[in-house]
Amino acid sequence: FDTIWLRRPGEPVLPSEMHPGDRQVAQRQCAMFLEGVAPFLDRGGKTFWVNPVASDVTAQQKAHQLRTAVRSGLTIPSTLISNDPIEIRSFFREHGGTVAHKMLRPASWLATDGGHEQVFAAYTVPATEADLPDDDVLRLCPGIFQPYLEKSFEVRVACLGDFLVALRINSQTDERAKTDWRAGQLHIAMEPYELPEEVAAGCLRFLATMDLPHASFDFVVGSDGCHTFLEINPQGQFLFLETRTGLPLLDMWCEFLIAGTRRFSWREDHEIVRFSEFEVNWKEHLRGTLKQHARLIRPLGVPDRSAAGGGP
Repeated sequence: FDTIWLRRPGEPVLPSEMHPGDRQVAQRQCAMFLEGVAPFLDRGGKTFWVNPVASDVTAQQKAHQLRTAVRSGLTIPSTLISNDPIEIRSFFREHGGTVAHKMLRPASWLATDGGHEQVFAAYTVPATEADLPDDDVLRLCPGIFQPYLEKSFEVRVACLGDFLVALRINSQTDERAKTDWRAGQLHIAMEPYELPEEVAAGCLRFLATMDLPHASFDFVVGSDGCHTFLEINPQGQFLFLETRTGLPLLDMWCEFLIAGTRRFSWREDHEIVRFSEFEVNWKEHLRGTLKQHARLIRPLGVPDRSAAGGGP
């Protein structure tokens, strides 16, 4: 690396001082190194993976998620995944002219705004046919198109093996959260939710089919009570369920890992570990650790933070 050759022996090199080209190479090497470590940790098939690496990768595929949801007995919206302008425009007209557009993979990027470098992300948005670019542009990038669903509220389900924790998200009470609740998450109420038995059973069938001990499901609930599957995140954030509702998710998670099995059921028969109790120490340690590594840029997710506006 250019910057390293200019330093005295023993003098530390911070990732922020690396040449951009060197940083890209280092990030790729770090990623490949981490991927290569997994087989050495398997202990002859006895390791409890959360999640198995191959299953986690497969579960990222949105089309595969939708097909598995149907096979698991869950309801999904009518869906078009395409970059064909004729198909896309026809889908808009078929569904009243306004549909929801989603990315096949979460997208985030760094940009300068007001003199400060910030992370920006693409949320789900409603679009009309008038919003579509020219056909040549549409062909450049496939997207997911679904009818714009009317919602009463939304549900996030954190799955710790067979133990499911559901959260009701009252996304329709604030304009900022109506389309994509993540955009206005600090301005809406969230509360524990009892998942209907048939939906819970569908989630468990989905997890078994995908070989996932852990995932987070997202549902839209209509005025008729129908729970429509949107997607899963095999590494979905869940600690915000604790900061927003008091549910002891960190303790549940720790007990799940200690149990080392999908057949897990949390019991309140011990001293409970609270996220708030260790959050300060964790953040301080994280700040120090990040300064020492070439950090990988990953898609932006929902921050684990409280309504008071704590950091991610």
